Amino acid sequence: MQETRKEGWLLPILLAALVIGWSVMGWCDLSQATQAGFETDGDNTIVRVLPDSPASSSGLLRGDVITRVGNISAENAAALARLPRARPGEVRNYTVLRDGEAQTVAVRFGPLLPRTLSLSRASSIIGLCFLLFPLLAWYRRPAEATRVLTVMGVGLSFAFIGGPYIAEAGLRSVVLTVTTLFMLSGVAAMAQFLLVFPRRRPWLERAYGKFLLYLPAVVLWALLAYRLLFTPTATSALNTVTNLMAGVVVGGYFLLALFLVLRNYSRTDRAQRRALALNGMLWGTVFGLLPATVAQLVTAFSPQSVLPGQDFYFVSLALIPLSWSRSASRGDANLA
Repeated sequence: MQETRKEGWLLPILLAALVIGWSVMGWCDLSQATQAGFETDGDNTIVRVLPDSPASSSGLLRGDVITRVGNISAENAAALARLPRARPGEVRNYTVLRDGEAQTVAVRFGPLLPRTLSLSRASSIIGLCFLLFPLLAWYRRPAEATRVLTVMGVGLSFAFIGGPYIAEAGLRSVVLTVTTLFMLSGVAAMAQFLLVFPRRRPWLERAYGKFLLYLPAVVLWALLAYRLLFTPTATSALNTVTNLMAGVVVGGYFLLALFLVLRNYSRTDRAQRRALALNGMLWGTVFGLLPATVAQLVTAFSPQSVLPGQDFYFVSLALIPLSWSRSASRGDANLA
């Protein structure tokens, strides 16, 4: 349904301004950020040590299991959440299990590595693509589809854009909880958009249709909010449940989105595909997801293997908001 351009314009504009301001502050804060240079699997096991990083120089190895940070147990989520950001040159002791034996490794934090800095900036640019392309489509053609696409863009932009460091631990947890809500709302809105465009599906008119669509995202957010705000003991079981639920829910939404893109394409005729630029939307989705999917599969099944430029494969995701916004701004199948 076509809307007037003035209808509901204020909230998207305010949210866009908020995200852009958040991005600018985060970009400026990169010069103050530090890193140790290792990544974990979400359950305290180191799965990657960056070359030429403080962690690499200190002797941390892939497969080490972190049991303590200084005098704080790795399961003490509340105390770890209160730890301030490490300053350049600050040394923190990590107690790790390696081959069944406890070892203490002193890691001297340093500024962001050039590669990390480039990744952070590229990620912010991709986030702005998710924000601005849908907003432009909504401005060009105010309608339900472009409005939902804008909700998706605002939400998913927070997945790529890093904000400034917040020193107060309680406020930091609240802000992270809110941005997580935006992100998961954006993931669910992605599926809703594909049920609205190019033709609104009757499923959304059913009782509890939209409720069921957003329910998995709400359940996952409730778990993450509980962990962020109440910081229960980060047991291995809780970490495993959280990682599994996040993978199933987010992965499920993306699989549903891919299915809907293919189904919507197959149910339109050649004239509609041309009028709504659905060919571009289809290939934008495929080529947008393919590199990132390949990188994830390599990481999952062969962690030791690193493809050339693998860390930057996510840049192709910019094709999704670009191609989807281009199609949505042309109208819908009922008007094509």
